[in-house]
Amino acid sequence: MSFCFLLLLTQAASAEKQKIISEMNEYGGKSIEITKEKVDYGFGDIQKEILFNDSNGTAIRKEVFFTDKFTRKNGHNREIDYFDGNGKTTKIEYFYPDKLASEEGYYRQIDYYDNDGKMIKEELFYTPKFSSEKGFDRSMVYFDSNEKKVRGEMFCTDKFAGEKGYNMAIEYYDDNGNKTKKEYFNFGKPVSEEDVNRGVALRDNSGKVTKNEFIYTDRVLNENESNKSTNYYDSDGKLTRREVLYSDKNANDSGYNREIDYYDGDGKTTKIEIFYTKVFAEKNGFDSVVIYYYDRTPTRVEKYMDKKLVRNSFVSDKQNKQPYSSRTR
Repeated sequence: MSFCFLLLLTQAASAEKQKIISEMNEYGGKSIEITKEKVDYGFGDIQKEILFNDSNGTAIRKEVFFTDKFTRKNGHNREIDYFDGNGKTTKIEYFYPDKLASEEGYYRQIDYYDNDGKMIKEELFYTPKFSSEKGFDRSMVYFDSNEKKVRGEMFCTDKFAGEKGYNMAIEYYDDNGNKTKKEYFNFGKPVSEEDVNRGVALRDNSGKVTKNEFIYTDRVLNENESNKSTNYYDSDGKLTRREVLYSDKNANDSGYNREIDYYDGDGKTTKIEIFYTKVFAEKNGFDSVVIYYYDRTPTRVEKYMDKKLVRNSFVSDKQNKQPYSSRTR
């Protein structure tokens, strides 16, 4: 009789409804939808949960949908928890309703955890309005073993990158969370905010950047002798060609005023064209040079005068070095 009473008490304590919505999910197991009832724990906060199990019946992912009451108090209306094979949380993904996203500027957040359950980084995804105003659409904050913020990364929009000349910024923080240093990068290469004065990004019909033009400041002009460069990209966003225009001073001193570098799909240089001034051409008998590369190594040099080939030579090991103009970058 006591057993029957315990059974009835258990059934009354949990009335949640479980329904298998997939017999075979992406983890090789079942997906189970759990709907909360009034007598269930968390009913006032949670509308429903979806468990994604692997082939062993272990929960790998849990998606939680919250009530309006919970959302008003905590901010997010949906959450996805990710677990490893031992049931430890590896990351939690939060989603925010439109009203809060509009106020705060971000609509999605991902917190990442180590094996001890400490948060190691936090990723934020920003709204189009915020991105257009601030210039970046995603950020990443990294934490030390004491969960103190040590580094932040901001990833810029194509428009902002085209205007400023860098597509990523990194901030470093001290123990009190104060910023100590900021660095700028363009496609992985470090740049200074003072190095680029103006930029223009050109896009195709799908919105992808096909060309970036950078106008450099006097600081870069003094260091590298170039005052403008233009990058060209394919449909996958890979750099295919770069054109550099050099200053009048460089043209008078070194003899060349323009250069075009060509790249393959792996970013390796395949060819460099260098164009010389009229004074240099009259003195040396050629006005342009084409250098061919194999696996980043120059193999052949062609010299032209008025677009006519005047000399064709192979590069020996002793001659095997980059021309000055390409080494400046």
